[in-house]
Amino acid sequence: MCRADRSRAEAAERLEALQADQRFAFMFSGIFVSDNMTAVLSKVLRIPVEGKPLTIVDLSGTPSEIVDAVVSLLARMIFDFGLWCVRRKAMPLLLVCEEAHRYVPRGNSLKWGAAKKSIARIAREGRKYGVSLCLVSQRPSELDPDIVSQCNTMFALRMSNEADQVFVRGALPDYARALLDSLPSLRTQEAIAVGEGVMVPMRLRFDNLDDDHRPDSATASFSTAWKVDEEGRAFLDDTIDLWRRQRQPPAASE
Repeated sequence: MCRADRSRAEAAERLEALQADQRFAFMFSGIFVSDNMTAVLSKVLRIPVEGKPLTIVDLSGTPSEIVDAVVSLLARMIFDFGLWCVRRKAMPLLLVCEEAHRYVPRGNSLKWGAAKKSIARIAREGRKYGVSLCLVSQRPSELDPDIVSQCNTMFALRMSNEADQVFVRGALPDYARALLDSLPSLRTQEAIAVGEGVMVPMRLRFDNLDDDHRPDSATASFSTAWKVDEEGRAFLDDTIDLWRRQRQPPAASE
């Protein structure tokens, strides 16, 4: 037996020993070794759509030690799906990264190495396979400039931080930089749009959303809230219950 065959045989024996060890039963149960790739892709990519074309992956409660691996796995799975899907049946996919400075930070930090590598591949090659990337960040100066340079359209909202303004100016063509002087004075819902998504660089205002489509968040009115005495312990009990169950309270209209 050659060395390669002997190594494969030893690896197979070790795997069989692990499968027989009850301490590792959670890793080798039927749910993990069965072929459920179709079910996973159907749920993550919304295929069939059935009126719900959007999937939100909430990583806020995920341990920080594994977030990098989770983001990397999701990005790789989306890219590989676009790469290998049947061309005549291919559907466009858009990966939106909220708080993108966490996953594609400037510099060579090893903490987000896997996620950054997977997302960078989508930025470089994704458009050839119908996979697009959207980076959303309140701190654009902390994004990796090489990945940002692959983005064809940019929407810049109000910015007061000088470092962020300098970064955005460097990412835009010369003919659009005159508009950036208005960045610190933009009002709510206003933005500067530049790139392939608009015919010419422009200052625009986003439409109002219906009340039932708006995020359940708003700037707190301190002067009003501090005048109201909450229900004491009952208020604390309700808050702790939601906190432990990781569920948002119902909207006021419900």
